[in-house]
Amino acid sequence: MRSLKLVFLPAVVLACALLACMFSQQGSSQNRANFWFLNNTGKTVTTFNVSQHAAQTWGGNVLGQATLPSDVGVVIVFPADVHHVCVEDFRLVFADGTSQVYQQGMNVCQLHAVQFNADTADGF
Repeated sequence: MRSLKLVFLPAVVLACALLACMFSQQGSSQNRANFWFLNNTGKTVTTFNVSQHAAQTWGGNVLGQATLPSDVGVVIVFPADVHHVCVEDFRLVFADGTSQVYQQGMNVCQLHAVQFNADTADGF
């Protein structure tokens, strides 16, 4: 029974995250590039960079001073007057000093959540 709860919990968290993100983006003043970042990498993220797909440089650390443990999510909110790009690439830097780059050009304006895994990123 205990292992069943552990399997079921991530599905509940993901469902709640998707609902929260959907309701937060319904207003016309909301930025459609906002999304729920789910860390499923197995590592703590210390830096999360987002940039326009195929850009030569990375944007700043959108986590600021915060860190994001594995199996935890956070809503990434961009100011409506600043961020107008939908197709994004991502770089995660981990507490152990390693990093992972996801450069498939994910359209966050068509998604509500991005789950980052050890080697892949899945949009929902």
